[in-house]
Amino acid sequence: MEFNKPVSNPMLVGAIELMKAEDTPDHRNMFLNEMMKAFFLAPAIVEPAPEPDETGKVKLAAGSKVQFPMLTTKDGKRFFMAFTDWMELKKWKDEENQQTFALKFEDYAAMLLRKDAQGNTSPALGFVINPYGGNIVISKEMAAGLMAARLAKAKGKNPEEK
Repeated sequence: MEFNKPVSNPMLVGAIELMKAEDTPDHRNMFLNEMMKAFFLAPAIVEPAPEPDETGKVKLAAGSKVQFPMLTTKDGKRFFMAFTDWMELKKWKDEENQQTFALKFEDYAAMLLRKDAQGNTSPALGFVINPYGGNIVISKEMAAGLMAARLAKAKGKNPEEK
């Protein structure tokens, strides 16, 4: 997770366009492979607001609180936002000093699946890639399944085996 990092994902954007044009297993796999490698811009609210140091680099103060705004659908469902680049983020909000973090798929999965002290998970039902463009929804269940498959693969097991 990096603060205010430049992000661009032309291969992922291309995979989304291919999948939208023709939803085939190959196009879905291409999308999933690119998604798992990508960094996404995640808009954030940081308190206290970060200030640039003497070199101009912006750093978070110790003890800063970070919140990731969510989209809420008309029926009350909430989702984190994941943008492939600044142009997509500006479709949501074109704010001059928009704070962002560069998050990977694993970061979103962790935010969705982590339990608090009371055992509750996030109220978000997933995250949306380019909600004002490609609008690809990754549900909490899908994120959990992809993480389980990734862990099984890392351990050298076929995720289909029990």
